[in-house]
Amino acid sequence: MHLFHDALVSFAERRVISMDKWKTICSQALLDTKWVKVRKDAVELPNGQHIDDFYAITINEAAAIVALDDYGNIILKKEYRYCFGRDLIEIPAGGFERGEEGLEVAKRELLEETGYISEDWQFIGRTVESSAKLTNYMHIYFADHCRKVSGQHLDATEEIEVLVMPLEQAVSMVMDNEICCNSSAHGILWAARKCGI
Repeated sequence: MHLFHDALVSFAERRVISMDKWKTICSQALLDTKWVKVRKDAVELPNGQHIDDFYAITINEAAAIVALDDYGNIILKKEYRYCFGRDLIEIPAGGFERGEEGLEVAKRELLEETGYISEDWQFIGRTVESSAKLTNYMHIYFADHCRKVSGQHLDATEEIEVLVMPLEQAVSMVMDNEICCNSSAHGILWAARKCGI
């Protein structure tokens, strides 16, 4: 028992110690558009190693919504994702426009993609989608007591199927890797813990 406790304390102590940062030697912008920015950096690691072609990719920040209705159901979406060549099941989400706040984005995207609204919002936190290359965050919100007030208001390039299912089923789909998007899995498991599932 003492060994287990000591291991936990040791792990907790290690968590608060920051690792040494990498040093940027030079940086070159390769692409800069409304949707994506790509830069090529030369970096020096704390151990003295050099990487001359480290690529960093920046896309717009986005907000995602874990939306529950009054019956314990979660509102999800199924959407074809071109880069993966298949449909993916996700929580509703969308990108920030210039000057927008996260909650504003979350409310807009929930209504546009699903036709649902909520007056009960909570910020869960920011998740990292791909820590090795992407620099953006996904801002996740919890929307409780959602109700349907309209149809979808989709962009011309969007085709989204709304899925409403018990939260327990969505948790099982995360555990079975049927729901495999990081922010969606994170949000669903957070909501399950909050709801005692």
